[in-house]
Amino acid sequence: MQNPFQVDGRIWLNCKNTSFIGQGKIELILKIKELGSLRKAAIEMKMSYRQAWYHINSINKSALTPLVILKRGGKDGGVAEITAYGEKIIVTFLNLQHDFDEFLKEQTLKLNA
Repeated sequence: MQNPFQVDGRIWLNCKNTSFIGQGKIELILKIKELGSLRKAAIEMKMSYRQAWYHINSINKSALTPLVILKRGGKDGGVAEITAYGEKIIVTFLNLQHDFDEFLKEQTLKLNA
């Protein structure tokens, strides 16, 4: 018989009493890192450039130092770079997410024991 209950949840990092980073924003930052462009990352994630820019702008304003540097471009478009601080936040979030996933699995097993 399959376990009837599953413990679930999500991780958010808050800064200055506001949501700073969650799974969606981390995915956006990782796409920017992969593609080197906010526009390309937005397209890949099926969101508008404006929405993606808003997310990055709010992250950068909330952080101690920017996570993503956006450089305007010419005919080929701009460039987006992840800062060293941005890389640190990515690693921190992914480690927290891993630990949280393990916690959820453990709690699900306990609940269904």
